[in-house]
Amino acid sequence: MTSILLNGLEANVEDGITILEAARFLGFPIPTLCEMEGLSPYGACRLCLVETGAGPSAKLVTACTHPVTEGLEIRTSSARVVRARRMILELLLASCPDSKTIQDLASAHQVKQQRFKQEHESCILCGRCVRMCKEQMMAGAIGFYGRGEDRAIGTPFDEASEVCRLCGG
Repeated sequence: MTSILLNGLEANVEDGITILEAARFLGFPIPTLCEMEGLSPYGACRLCLVETGAGPSAKLVTACTHPVTEGLEIRTSSARVVRARRMILELLLASCPDSKTIQDLASAHQVKQQRFKQEHESCILCGRCVRMCKEQMMAGAIGFYGRGEDRAIGTPFDEASEVCRLCGG
C-alpha cells in the first residue's frame, strides 16, 4: 500500500495505480476526455490535470498517467488546477464548439464563452480512436500524421486500409 495525501485526506491506496484511479477510488471526480477503460493512459486531452507537491515545487501533472508515490500530496481542485482546466475547455470549445460532451464539461466548469478563434473541427486529437484501433481491435489501421496545426488522424498515405474493420471506435 502507498500512503498519499489527496485533497487533505490521508489515504492508503494500491501500489502502482495512477492518481486518477486513486482519486476515483476515494470519491474525488476528475474530468477526462481521452481516458477510457480498457485503453492505455495517454494524457492527451489534459483535462485530468491535478497539482502535486507543495510550495514553489508544486506542479501540474496529468492524473491519468502519473503514478502515485509514497507521501505524494495531490490537489484535484486547487485554484491553479481550476484555471488550467477552464483554459483547456476554452481551447476545446474553440476547436469543437458543436461537441455536446465538451459543451457539458464547459458548463460544469462555468466556462460560458471562449476567447479563441473558432475552428469547427470534429476531432480534438485526443488519440482515443487510434488507441482503440491498436489496442482493442488489434488492427493499427489508423494513426497520427503531421505536426502542429497540420496534425491529423488517418490511414497511412491516406489510402484505404486492408486491416480496417470500419468499427467506428
